[in-house]
Amino acid sequence: MIKINSINNIFIILLLSFIARFFAALYYSDNNLVNEWAILVHNLEFSGTLGYHVITSELNVIPKFVETGETVLPSVFMPPLYAYFIYFIKVLFIDLTNYIKVIIAIQIIISLITIILFYKILKNFYSNKITFIFTLIFSLLPLNVYSSVQISSISLQLFLLVFYFFFVLNYYKTNKVKYLVLFSIFSGLLMLIRGEFIFFYILTLIYFFIFLKKDFTTLLISLVISIIVISPYLKRNYENFDKYFLLTKSFGYNLLKGNNPETKVEGYVNLENYDFKKNLTNKSNNFYEIDLDNFYKEEAFKNIKADPIKYSKLYFLKVFSFIFLDFNSTYPNYYNIGHILPKIALAILSLIGAAILLSQKNFFQYLSLYYFLNIFLFSLFFILPRYSLILLPVQILLSIEALKFLRRKLIN
Repeated sequence: MIKINSINNIFIILLLSFIARFFAALYYSDNNLVNEWAILVHNLEFSGTLGYHVITSELNVIPKFVETGETVLPSVFMPPLYAYFIYFIKVLFIDLTNYIKVIIAIQIIISLITIILFYKILKNFYSNKITFIFTLIFSLLPLNVYSSVQISSISLQLFLLVFYFFFVLNYYKTNKVKYLVLFSIFSGLLMLIRGEFIFFYILTLIYFFIFLKKDFTTLLISLVISIIVISPYLKRNYENFDKYFLLTKSFGYNLLKGNNPETKVEGYVNLENYDFKKNLTNKSNNFYEIDLDNFYKEEAFKNIKADPIKYSKLYFLKVFSFIFLDFNSTYPNYYNIGHILPKIALAILSLIGAAILLSQKNFFQYLSLYYFLNIFLFSLFFILPRYSLILLPVQILLSIEALKFLRRKLIN
């Protein structure tokens, strides 16, 4: 049962968090769908197919809004969950002239729920005071506030991720089957919103098996549950591509975007330099994106093999930028002091915390492994500022542990 002090703290945090997001929505909110989300949702609505590329009447294959007489190719370019999230909101509020405001409002609610749950995670380890301070930091970081009012999957991903950690923690503490089931369900949802999450899910199962001595049956139960969650999408992919275990197929594009002569930390590629010629009459049209991504992957490997020293240096620059700071960021307001100072402070403290806790057999060891795997995996591709939110819950927990460690050293 939540005590009165905790209720008061949560109320204050939520009030301040809502006010911050309200004003962010007034001044910084997206007002329409753009880029890939706009195309995916439009094509799903008008063709019934979640697709990014369209075969035009001239038999060109391009990313576009489908028109009458054109064919949408089923897509594996983007994870599906956020596109369906937008689509179902649009369907439910079809009579509204601006359903984007509904999406933003729902994302703000999701963000506030995330904050409450993160408070409960911190309360497992720390006093009311520490929990209050660091939940407030988590909730009011400009990037966290800003992301909730943007048409981006990151706020929904953060919501699912905090739930995931909450259930992993409770299963770690209690060994109850219900928490195993719940963390497995959220693992499946996270794979549907970010295909790379399969690596973190596998890390979790391996950690349970090696360090927590969970039996193989437990791991199998979790795996079956997560497969059931993603099974509708796997079935869809099997029907279209004859492949069951295909969540997304953008590895090659992401690798090329982060590893080409013109790239930067944030990723850039001029696709006009990579001409993919394809005769659609020789192969099934459905395989266009798969073949295209394989082509991009081969081109990326060519770049890396041609100048391995350059791309090795770039890799470590991306690692540095992910942890600390990108000195060449082009994102608006990236260098705002309200963003930079907390980012650097959390970067230093969380790195200290992760290094200290990596050898300790407890929940924080698992968080440290998650922290380093994120950094080293995503740096293979490119690093966008919003990726910091993926690490934020873990960074705060590791930072608190680092501060406790430094305090002990100073006292002694």
